[in-house]
Parts: sequence; C-alpha cells; structure tokens
Amino acid sequence: MKNIILPIIVVATLILTGAGCKKSDSTTGTSPLYLHLHSNIDTNEADYGTVYTMSSGRQMSLTMAQLLISNIQLIRTDGTTYSIPNVVIRKELGTEQYFVANVPTGSYKSIKFNVGLDATTNKMTPTTADSALDHADMWFGSAAQPDGYIFVNAEGTIDTTTAGNGTVAQMQSFMYHIGTNAHLNTVTMPNHSPVYSFTVNQAQYVHIIIDYSKLFNGVQLNNSTNLMIHTATDNVTTISNTVSGNISAMFSYEE
Repeated sequence: MKNIILPIIVVATLILTGAGCKKSDSTTGTSPLYLHLHSNIDTNEADYGTVYTMSSGRQMSLTMAQLLISNIQLIRTDGTTYSIPNVVIRKELGTEQYFVANVPTGSYKSIKFNVGLDATTNKMTPTTADSALDHADMWFGSAAQPDGYIFVNAEGTIDTTTAGNGTVAQMQSFMYHIGTNAHLNTVTMPNHSPVYSFTVNQAQYVHIIIDYSKLFNGVQLNNSTNLMIHTATDNVTTISNTVSGNISAMFSYEE
C-alpha cells in the first residue's frame, strides 16, 4: 500500500503556469506539495475485507472507502492562507500518495480542505479529463447528475451489539453514501509542530490519517435503519446529519 503515486487530478486547467517545470520552479520559488493519506479503522491501517478490532473491542471491516477532497489551502505561520484552485482528489483505500500542486516556498503551520465539492462543481457533468469525478461509484445513480456526487463512500460491516463484543458472524452491513450540498464539510487541521518548511524544488509531504470508525460516533448501531444512507434522498435524514457531522473528526496527523 506504500509509496504509490498518482498524478494530480485537475478539474479545470493547470493550477500554475509551468507547474512541474523545474526551470519555472527555480525562478518562481515553488515546492511540490504531496498529501500522504492513510485509511484506518481506529489505529489499524485498513485493507479491504479484513476485520479489525478497535480499541473499544468492537469489530469493523471496509469493502469501500473513498472520499473527495477539494479547496485545499495552506495556512502560513502568520495566519494568511494560500489557496490551491481547481484540484479535486479522489482518495481511495489502495492509494496513499497524491501530488497536489507546486506551491510558494515558505513556512506553513497547517492545512485546510473540503471533504466534498462546492455547489458549482457538484453540478458538473464529468468528463474523462475530470478523472476524480468520472467514477460511477461516487455517483448516487447511473449518472452523476442530477443529484451530484457522493463525497464520502464508506461500506463494510460492523459489530452492532450493544456491548460491542459480537462475533464476526454477527456483524451487520453498513453503507454510508454522504453527499449533496448540505453535507459539504470543511476540515481545518490543527497547527503542526514543527511547521512545514517549503524550499525550492524540495517535495513536502503532509501525512494524514483518515479513520473511518469515527463515522459511527453517536450512532446507535443496534438500530438497523442507522446503517444505510444510500440515495440523495437519504441525505436529508437525521442519521445522515449525524454521520456527516462526524467527517471532520476522521482526520488527524500521522505522527
């Protein structure tokens, strides 16, 4: 699962003129930014189909774990931000390393991003050039429109017993397809120590853990109706609001 590199996923045009050109980098003072994203179940780095026991003793597995990241911003040490436009990353479980952009050199203390898409992008019809969006498993139906995109697609099984000590055979399936404009979430990571120092042509990596078990915070698991959010219509329910509200808590730095 380590050290797999995907090219940047660009929804519109190239982010910076001459991005990726070493000559341009040396004259404009930029540094390559990569996100290194781990898919976890609690403290366990997850593989599809494997059942993991969480620190609480409850068991969980994943058969699908994908999400869309957009509107990435770096926060400088003085509190100002550098926004990276036109980039959407489709994070999938089998890939960890993603090139984002060449960004201005300097010191940055944090990173901020959306899980999901802004309303304008959420209305777009995908093309093969928009490779982050051109994936049917991130649509609510056979086409991306009219309902827009799934922002978080998490499927698998989980122990739903009240005590959280059930057997693998007792585990129940869950399907969480979170999307629609109402469920766009902004994640602001805490200040990182040490700060990220970007120097000319030297790649900088931001390592982040995405813990899918956090989606179940506050969810009554022994109620089967709380385990299925499948359609855009399902995304107006109380349980969809609860699960969507847990998305920001999924993200932490890998230390």
